[in-house]
Amino acid sequence: FVFDETPRSAREKRYAGLEPFTPGMFGYSILRTSVHADIHQEFMDYCARMNMEIEGYHTETGPGVLEAAIRVAPGIEGADRAVLFKTFCKVFFERKGLLPTFMAKWSANYPGQSGHLHLSLVRGDVSLADASRAGAPSARSAFYDPKGRACMSAEMESFVAGQLKFMRELCVMVAP
Repeated sequence: FVFDETPRSAREKRYAGLEPFTPGMFGYSILRTSVHADIHQEFMDYCARMNMEIEGYHTETGPGVLEAAIRVAPGIEGADRAVLFKTFCKVFFERKGLLPTFMAKWSANYPGQSGHLHLSLVRGDVSLADASRAGAPSARSAFYDPKGRACMSAEMESFVAGQLKFMRELCVMVAP
């Protein structure tokens, strides 16, 4: 969520009645991102310079809601990028006189938001950069098999089965 506020104005309002950066309940709005295209492009360039390149960026449902997908990276590097993104997203927007927050739900009147992970598994010596640019599923993805049930490979079926089997343990990490 991005608000047309500063840390000071939010405190003065006791964090109530905050003004969202953009109006409306429109996801994937070309209008909402085009109106502020200069800020959004500058933000994407800023992220690229900090090695946390954005591969997807758009509005989501709810006033002031933006979603950014950080380019794929191996385990620890990907986690580091996520932490840097969260911190420096706040720095960038505050320098613009705006206030971003990563709260899951700031108001009972609007939809909640969340952070989530996308996982990839590639075959052979394909680099992550090549795999992330591949676009549509291909033979590079260990999760894709055009002959498999719902185009899932045996590896993907096993991966999903493991997630289901250990969901209780996984929830400790992703939904404390």
